[in-house]
Amino acid sequence: MDGVELLVAALALGASSGVTDATSAVVRDAAETFRGMVWRRLTGDGQDALRLLEAEGTDSGGWQVRLVEDLTRAGVDRDEQILRLARDLLAQAAAAGARARIGQVDLRGANGVLFGDSSTQNNTFN
Repeated sequence: MDGVELLVAALALGASSGVTDATSAVVRDAAETFRGMVWRRLTGDGQDALRLLEAEGTDSGGWQVRLVEDLTRAGVDRDEQILRLARDLLAQAAAAGARARIGQVDLRGANGVLFGDSSTQNNTFN
């Protein structure tokens, strides 16, 4: 998983039913800490996609592409501290049995987008 995929998966986990009351307090706290750090890095309009994800959950189709753009523009996908938190969150959630549900993805007009675990992609754009 590259940086932005890792971030999107961790944010989706925190906003989805993957982190529920049955999930350990450690995972819930890690999700909240992670979300707070990302929130502070995304300023102004950059927070809109994160607000949409939190309000409508992962079933909403409008947040994915926008969030990827916002995270990349703010450089969050290159912040080693935040990436480490995302890795730790996903590992803790996997150990606890929580899983993010991404839902429907609308990527009209997108090029070279890859979602999912253990995926490989080779692109040639002309």
